[in-house]
Amino acid sequence: MSAVFAWGFGFYAHGIYLVELQRQHGWSTGFISSVVTAHYVLGAFLLPRIAEAIGRFGPRAVFLTGLSITTASLLLLPSVTQPWQLVALYIVMAPGWNATSVAPIAATVGQWFDRKRGLALNLALSGATVAGLAVTPVLLAAIPRLGFADAERLLVAIGIVLAAGSVALFVRKGPLSPKPATVRTHRLAPMRQWHFWSISAPFAFVLLSQVGFLTHLVPLVTARSEGGGPSIDPALAVGINAVTALVGRLLLGLVIDRLEPRRASAICFLVQVGAIAVLAWAQAPLLVYGACAVYGLSVGNNITLSPMIVQREYTPDQFPAIVALSTAVVQTLYAFGPGLLGILRDLSGGYGLPLFLCMALNIAAAALILGRPRRPVRPA
Repeated sequence: MSAVFAWGFGFYAHGIYLVELQRQHGWSTGFISSVVTAHYVLGAFLLPRIAEAIGRFGPRAVFLTGLSITTASLLLLPSVTQPWQLVALYIVMAPGWNATSVAPIAATVGQWFDRKRGLALNLALSGATVAGLAVTPVLLAAIPRLGFADAERLLVAIGIVLAAGSVALFVRKGPLSPKPATVRTHRLAPMRQWHFWSISAPFAFVLLSQVGFLTHLVPLVTARSEGGGPSIDPALAVGINAVTALVGRLLLGLVIDRLEPRRASAICFLVQVGAIAVLAWAQAPLLVYGACAVYGLSVGNNITLSPMIVQREYTPDQFPAIVALSTAVVQTLYAFGPGLLGILRDLSGGYGLPLFLCMALNIAAAALILGRPRRPVRPA
């Protein structure tokens, strides 16, 4: 439930906030998008501190604090009237998002499970995919009936009750490690090692591609219907992508503990290359929908596989800090995905160049992830 709340209101809903704030105040898309980007970048720098907090105070305290910060910010969001107020809220919300998303979830699951960790982590993070299927459509349906402010606040209130209740009931109270100092000593040291970058760099590349691609999927699909082409429903394309993302995550979760996660990652990256290649030229609705379905199969797995590799190749006491630092690196880069693809689209007059960049990033990521670390891999 924490993943559903975090991704539902702290990731997927940013597009809805953008539209509603623009409608109410006339603020530019560039300004609001830049605030969101800054929010992700700031949160990335805070992730190592959040890892320390998990080790010292335990995941329950971190989750509940993050949920409280995010909820307070979201409840105030419809009331902003000045640009500086929006900036302030997103600054406050940055640690809340990162205290409830990938790093703390991965750290918690990694400590709970000695066996079947891949399946457990995949199931825990499947909430991110469920959020795209549940929170966003419900919020879009409620806004015309209740108005943005009432709809957003009502759903946030329901979400926080469910998320905080599940954390209070099921997440352990105490610290994950009796040696929180161990987490501190690893804050930046791994960045001097190829082993760390052999995990972080590929996922930074592929998520830069993925976040940018998903942000521009609606205008990309809409462009296929322009100029007298066959009608393609963007909502259906996005829905198909979300459904197959959940299916792909669950299917991989059933077998990931028997697979070598680096090879599985490379396959996921290259599957997306094939789907993007089809979308680059396809005009027929069936091909477009099919490519969206294939692309979605690896969307969720590209989030899960990184901590799985860390879990296999680092010791348990290193796991929370490495995941947090790696997530910080990845998040810092992928924050620029939407803007980069948008600039390339404007400069080139179409989506050919942005899609070529996405394919190049995924191919580079597949090559890098197969580079073996210089020290032996720790058995699962």
